[in-house]
Amino acid sequence: MIQRTARFARYLIVLLGCWMAVGPVHATDLSIDNLHVIASRETSNTVQVVFDVSWQNAWHNRRNHDAAWVFLKLAPEGGRSHHVTLPAEGLHALVLPGSAAPPPQIDRTADGTGFFLYPAESYRGDVSWRISVQLDAATLGERFRPEHLAAFAIEMVYVPEGPFILGDPDPTALQFGAFYQSGSDGEPARLVEITSEAALEVGSAAGQLYYHEDDYVGDRQGPVPAAFPKGYEAFYVMKYELSQGQYVDFLNTLDDGATFERFAFGGRSYPQKRGTIHLDDGRYVAGSPHRPLNFSRWDDGLAFADWAAIRPMTELEFTKASRGPAPPVPGAFPWGTASRDHLARIIGPEDDLIMTNGWEEDQLSDETRAVFGASYYWVMDLAGSVWERVISIGQPDGRAFAGSHGDGELGERGRATNSDWPHTYDGKEGHGYRGGGFYDQGQVYHEFNPYSPVAYRRFGGWSGADPHRAYGFRAVRTAE
Repeated sequence: MIQRTARFARYLIVLLGCWMAVGPVHATDLSIDNLHVIASRETSNTVQVVFDVSWQNAWHNRRNHDAAWVFLKLAPEGGRSHHVTLPAEGLHALVLPGSAAPPPQIDRTADGTGFFLYPAESYRGDVSWRISVQLDAATLGERFRPEHLAAFAIEMVYVPEGPFILGDPDPTALQFGAFYQSGSDGEPARLVEITSEAALEVGSAAGQLYYHEDDYVGDRQGPVPAAFPKGYEAFYVMKYELSQGQYVDFLNTLDDGATFERFAFGGRSYPQKRGTIHLDDGRYVAGSPHRPLNFSRWDDGLAFADWAAIRPMTELEFTKASRGPAPPVPGAFPWGTASRDHLARIIGPEDDLIMTNGWEEDQLSDETRAVFGASYYWVMDLAGSVWERVISIGQPDGRAFAGSHGDGELGERGRATNSDWPHTYDGKEGHGYRGGGFYDQGQVYHEFNPYSPVAYRRFGGWSGADPHRAYGFRAVRTAE
């Protein structure tokens, strides 16, 4: 809810309670609070935006760190939002009183669409920081109103640059489209090591990347161009899947025409299939805001990514985010083992993600990853929950992806506009599914319900786009 108060003196000050949260009890409650817009009445060329950013269980260790991706929007009530370009100078932060957090690091992106915020030094615990942004009023337009300015944040995890391995030592994985390096006869000779972002040759010739033929895993064609993000270079990935609450925040910044397109998946069976988004007095709300978004379409996820100035994830980045540089364990899930015996993070009987043992995320460590279902880099739910939709190397439209980021501005009918993204509204294929998905309570487990091993590509080259209760979305952004 946006609260508005105004005090006219030397300055016009507007207080807005804008927030974006990610996750229930077991997540980290990322929030933006106490947002003030301060516009000078005497010198109208600057606008200062001040707000607090906080979340629980932040970390910065020798391996990596988590971070908040923060961006600003001009979002008039019931109208079309516009992205705010941040200045190269004028971004400042300080630790809030009572917080034990270290000073924050602010990494503004070169295009000015947002910044990453994270502990500047080794740390594990809660963080609370006050952010100040100095904006040029001219960039906000003549119709700018302080009450239209809103701030959003998404929790991300940093995946550092470095090599990793595709494929699985277990021959069973070959039945499900796992990658391998061809021998002289086109049959598997060894696993594939990704050591750069250079182009990958695909085929049966010795040394090329290949996979067994199946209708759902791809066309076995190539090459995979150098511009296609392969996971070697550093990137940030959403720590959690896109939630219904985050999607509601997105919907509420769109005009009416765009909402017809972007909430076209709200059919009459939607509430019975874990969907909780609905209209309340003209605004979208989510009954379970921390529940992963399901039943959406691929283009809905792309629209969110463009709006948030991030981008879709490739299937090679999915592998890197899951297993990191560690040698693959046969049949392993993202938490590093081939067993589900210790896993306590599941879809509970009320259809929300829960921890059956009552643990909180401050107990997540390298030793407890198999309990939380966390990846090598502590990314959550890369297997189970809902399917991860990824850009596939198994289709020409996917291989044409060059890793461009959204610019925060949507096109007609709320559509993502990046030309290298495989939009289904343009008739393109090019995305696939990894990680498995939860279908219904009481269903028997199998190789993709609800958990699929990292290397399994049972539907890695299939671009089926119908809304479904088990399909989700997660986005990334290349690090700079």
